[in-house]
Amino acid sequence: MFTHYCISAWRNVVKNALFSIINIFGLAVGLTSCILILLFVKAESGFDSWVPNSERIVRLHTAYMFPGQTDFLTVRSAGKMKDAITNYAPNHVEEATRIAPINFTVNRDKDAFSERIMFVDASFFDVFDLPFVHGDKENSFAKPLDLVVTERTAIKYFGSTDVIGKTLTICCIEDKTHNLAIAGVIKDFPNNSHFNLDFIVRIEPEIFKLYPNILDTFTSVNVYTYFKLMPNTKLEDFQQRIYQWVDNESPFYEKLLEHAAISESAKATDSVKHRVMPLENLHLDAKPYAGTMGDLSPMGDRVMINTFAVVALLIIVIASINFINLTTAKSSQRAKEVAMRKVLGASRSQVALQFLSEAVVLVYIALFFALAAVEVLLPIYSNAIGIEIQFSLLANPAMLLGFLLLTFVIALGAGIYPAMYLSRYMPGDILQSSKGAESGASANVRFALVIFQFAISIFLLVCTGFIYAQTMYANAIDVGYTHNNKLVLDVGASGDNKARLRQEMLGLNAVTSVVFSSEVPSQDNENNTSFTLIDDGLAKVASQTQLLNHHSMGYGFFEAYNIKPLAGRLFSEAYGSDAMSYNSEEATNGGSAILNESAVKKFGFESGEQAIGSTLFVDAWGGHNLTIIGVIPDVYFRSVKFSIRPSVYMLNPKRLNWATVSYTNTNVPQLITAIEKVWASTVPMQPVHITFLNEMMAAQYKSEQIQAKLFSTFSFLAILIACLGLYGLAAFTAERRAKEIGIRKVMGAGVRDIVILLVWQFSRPVLLANLIAWPIAIYAMANWLQGFTYRLELYWVLPICVVAGILSLIVAWLTVGGNAAKVANANPIKALRCE
Repeated sequence: MFTHYCISAWRNVVKNALFSIINIFGLAVGLTSCILILLFVKAESGFDSWVPNSERIVRLHTAYMFPGQTDFLTVRSAGKMKDAITNYAPNHVEEATRIAPINFTVNRDKDAFSERIMFVDASFFDVFDLPFVHGDKENSFAKPLDLVVTERTAIKYFGSTDVIGKTLTICCIEDKTHNLAIAGVIKDFPNNSHFNLDFIVRIEPEIFKLYPNILDTFTSVNVYTYFKLMPNTKLEDFQQRIYQWVDNESPFYEKLLEHAAISESAKATDSVKHRVMPLENLHLDAKPYAGTMGDLSPMGDRVMINTFAVVALLIIVIASINFINLTTAKSSQRAKEVAMRKVLGASRSQVALQFLSEAVVLVYIALFFALAAVEVLLPIYSNAIGIEIQFSLLANPAMLLGFLLLTFVIALGAGIYPAMYLSRYMPGDILQSSKGAESGASANVRFALVIFQFAISIFLLVCTGFIYAQTMYANAIDVGYTHNNKLVLDVGASGDNKARLRQEMLGLNAVTSVVFSSEVPSQDNENNTSFTLIDDGLAKVASQTQLLNHHSMGYGFFEAYNIKPLAGRLFSEAYGSDAMSYNSEEATNGGSAILNESAVKKFGFESGEQAIGSTLFVDAWGGHNLTIIGVIPDVYFRSVKFSIRPSVYMLNPKRLNWATVSYTNTNVPQLITAIEKVWASTVPMQPVHITFLNEMMAAQYKSEQIQAKLFSTFSFLAILIACLGLYGLAAFTAERRAKEIGIRKVMGAGVRDIVILLVWQFSRPVLLANLIAWPIAIYAMANWLQGFTYRLELYWVLPICVVAGILSLIVAWLTVGGNAAKVANANPIKALRCE
């Protein structure tokens, strides 16, 4: 019987070739879209669940939330937090470790590479029980500066993984190189890991004494702190224990009072938040807590994952609706077949099973084409979303079984209604020549399903348009400075050669300026410290001490970026006192400061001119009295997704680790080659890193760009599938109404009248679909916009809705119009000759 069902199914596919092709193609496109989205969801899910005891490992995140200031969020924590919390919660914590990432140059023989070195505590492998290829966790971190590398790193530098005892040289710490002996080799981290660790080095406390802001601090957040909890410890209990420590025994309350950040009646946890998050949740759930500083690797977005999982479901629903509509539409032509089967003894269940078999055959044919399409499209898809997606059904039988089961469920979902609908026909009703099988109820169901199809398509189209509009708006905002024709170099490794490097690059024909800074636009290290305005009777603020963001800018920086002062002047070598001085004979060192407009308001000055000449005291770097010499406009040095912060710009020579090279329109590849030669001669054995500033700025909106690409692609596919169904229904309708149209033409109706009649029939569901889709899309986009500080006004979604509605209507007309015109132009005699 099963063989008979399959043969009958295949015969029906061949007999109704047009409808079969439409069904198969629509299902194949839907399945292709669904599989691609599910592969994306799979690639982004299940991160770090492979780590032994991952359910017991958590990470500490930090947030500073002060009234009147932008919240400072990061997934990092301060260096002293590990020991403080471990000692305060010994019944909760089994082990703890920190990761401090620092960029170094790694040398072997004559080869030099810039690498990210992860300095960790000796307890690292007690928290993360990683698999070793050579060596073991007991002996790999026996002494400070022991080095553990991954397999790919060992092969990169030595050509094999058996490298225990071999050394690599890192440069430079205080202009000194250090030889690191390899004590272990671990397996490469899988793709589904938030870690990006190729060099793991045990912390040498003596080295970090030179950088007290990394380990020896409660407030400067520069490390990633992980805790391995005791078995059966509840996350909520551990979180409460941390809050108790912050409020009762930590130094935070006193420090906040000292800097006038809170009132005496407040609690430290009102302003300082230390949250813990499970290891397995970090990749998808940490983004809202990360601010602008990022993580060890690019973060995922659970909202985005859930959104595209829903999109995959919607596309499959659209494809399934096509199947239901076309199958039920053809039912009147198969009614007598059903009646004859029943007369010959077939039960309703057997008839239903017959039609379900046809659905399964069609869906599995579509699956075959879908898998072939996925193989072809996957490289393009991976490149578009920036994620390497693996797809090998033979290597992953579970995935193949999953797709087969998914397809079977889709076949049942799409085929169950047509099977039940067709199998209900009564032979006595159908075999009367005067009776038809089509009922008003089935036509109404098809009408409703077409509305639903196009509502989904229009919803996706509106979302796509609005995401693109917001991305364009963000890119078009005047950031307040010139960012074209600029190259960025990391000069942190150049040591005392910065001046010479600058002079050599200025000697290149196309270079117009070379300026130094602690950061460049799009970088955001969240540098915050307290500045106290020495009372001169001008500022009117409740507190003279403010926690402000700060940057160090070299001479000529603002001029290179075309940032003009609103009041006062910019840093100038003509004034010998602008640079921050050190080791002054006076109690406090000097220097100059430039404020942005927000900082001026923060201190209560009525204007920028009023702030000029006032003095700020900062107790960092040994303590400095900084004279305010200028005020600049608020500029967007970071993504417009975040608000502008009150900022102080100083000239701290010790923190100028980045160079901006401005150039004229010229042969850029030739210029880059010339800069590389200058670097090689000035800073030998140190690799150069050159980046276009515009590319760095564009990278800030990468996630939104990916969303826009995916939405636009899958919106197009959704509309394509819906139009395929509409085309099939139009062809069927034209076929069924051929005699009616013939009579209308005989009675005097023109071609134009017939086309309008048929086109209007299919315009109504599209118009109703717009009315359903618009409010849902507006609500969805209103929620999506909450993630942007600077965003389009919501009313802009209305013209986008109108455009999407018009486009969908035009597409529907074009889809239906061809069939309508063909039928309208046909000779009525052909339709009426048998009457």
